[in-house]
Amino acid sequence: MRAARRIVLTLLGLILLGARVAWAGGLDCNSRWLDRTGLIICDDPELTRLEEQLARRLDSLATRLNFGQYLGLRHWQAMWAGQRATCAADLDCITGSYRAQGRFLDRFQKCINASLARRACLRDLLDGERETMRH
Repeated sequence: MRAARRIVLTLLGLILLGARVAWAGGLDCNSRWLDRTGLIICDDPELTRLEEQLARRLDSLATRLNFGQYLGLRHWQAMWAGQRATCAADLDCITGSYRAQGRFLDRFQKCINASLARRACLRDLLDGERETMRH
């Protein structure tokens, strides 16, 4: 039974890694389902560059995480994208959102580098960020 569970989890991980490749490069600017914020990002070279840098950082960090931490990071990223969408066409809001996410990833990377207290650090960081997003 344990072997079957291990196989299922491994396959699930491979599926998720494959899915990550489909959107890891940032927004799909050719998608007809982009919201207003996505259209603004795709039309602005500076915002497009910020999106690509963020996607590269997330991919780089994801390779250093265990499966649960990876899922937590992706959940946080989805929450952030939803919050960013509230900016609509406000360039300052979108840019500020990218800066805030960059600061969060800086703190996240410090947690990863702190091997002794890594798990608690990541949990506290994600919990704190979740609270910040609610307000």
